[in-house]
Amino acid sequence: MVHNYRKGYTAEREMVHTLAKRGYMTIRAPRSGRIMLASPDVIAVKAGKIIVIECKSRKNAFTIPLDQLSQLREWEEKGGARAYVAWKIAHKGWTLLDIATVEKNKGNIGKKFAEVNGFGLDDLEKRTFG
Repeated sequence: MVHNYRKGYTAEREMVHTLAKRGYMTIRAPRSGRIMLASPDVIAVKAGKIIVIECKSRKNAFTIPLDQLSQLREWEEKGGARAYVAWKIAHKGWTLLDIATVEKNKGNIGKKFAEVNGFGLDDLEKRTFG
């Protein structure tokens, strides 16, 4: 359990620093089930645009619980944010997925799904800022 927490924490911190280097104001919002409010892993803001990210660092496929997806959706609806799931795939880097795409797949994310539907950090601004 400690290893998984550390791995997730490290991935979240990496995302925060990566976005900060790209000009975003960023914050890691740790929760690990300790807070009952809608809380993403990372909140990033640039030029008035808000991005919220649920970070995962896994070797294989995983499922994001529907309640977590609805929390991200709440940030979009109430806060005007754009919500993404970011998967750090070992030896490949970050792949981002739009929340709507993940919802359509019932929270299930595998390598093939991410390959077909995901995009890299270089495309984040185009998708967020239009």
